[in-house]
Amino acid sequence: MRKQIKAGDLKGVWTALVTPFKRGRVDHGMMSDLVRLAGDAGLTGVVPLGSTGESAALTGGERESVMSGVIKAAGGGLRVMVGAGTNNTPGTMENTARAADLGADAVLVVAPYYNKPTPEGLKRHFLTLADASRLPIVLYHIPSRCGVGIPLDLVTELAKHPRIIGIKEAGGDPHRSGEIARLTGSGFAVLSGDDPLTLPLMAVGAVGVISVISNLVPKKTRRMIDLCLSDDFNRARRVHRELAPLLNALSLETNPAPIKEAMNQAGIKVGRVRPPLAPVRPETRRAIRRTLMQLGLIE
Repeated sequence: MRKQIKAGDLKGVWTALVTPFKRGRVDHGMMSDLVRLAGDAGLTGVVPLGSTGESAALTGGERESVMSGVIKAAGGGLRVMVGAGTNNTPGTMENTARAADLGADAVLVVAPYYNKPTPEGLKRHFLTLADASRLPIVLYHIPSRCGVGIPLDLVTELAKHPRIIGIKEAGGDPHRSGEIARLTGSGFAVLSGDDPLTLPLMAVGAVGVISVISNLVPKKTRRMIDLCLSDDFNRARRVHRELAPLLNALSLETNPAPIKEAMNQAGIKVGRVRPPLAPVRPETRRAIRRTLMQLGLIE
């Protein structure tokens, strides 16, 4: 068993892995290829079973097979942070325990969706999980999908727990992310959860990103993050501007439909999204194609 990771180990790029499908089933061969792509680019780790991985559309058996397959493909060379969050505490605890059994390095735990718990409910949920967990926990703040966010003062309180080591910030507020970094210090890591905002979030204290775009351009994503971590924001800004057309195209419809379309067009055959999501509209498909051609990713 590897040494348990800490906040400082979260620095860099984590790919929020898409879940590839082939004829309606999880394509485990392609999933392994995606993990190798991240490893070849020297990324910090991969995150299966998040929003980008369509975790809400997978069966329990599929979740288990994805988790196991990704951890096996990572082979100890890449960190694996498993999306374990659900909208009920016992279910999240079960997912976290299973991730530990299979050899994950950490779990990503979203605020319980649909239930809309109060801050006290959120506090009890996360602390109950942290007290029982054998793995470090990264909180996931994405109020647009959950209907509720994790308040700033609660984040700083939860950060005092030894097994809560960071937060994925996808709430669209760089100032909030900067305040979390300022108030929690080096023992707690802020990660961007929104590729278009990664540069400004790192300027105010984030140490990396859980990235959608790195499914397609992992080396360039890592280049920008490395420059930010070296405080070379002038050159990092140039990389961000190179990526901006792709970031815009991937924001035209609900994630992960656009990134899957872009990957398919670029020859990384990950299949379509699963219902209730739908493939991108023809105009979005054309916009993605124009962008990929502009960036030289396809002819």
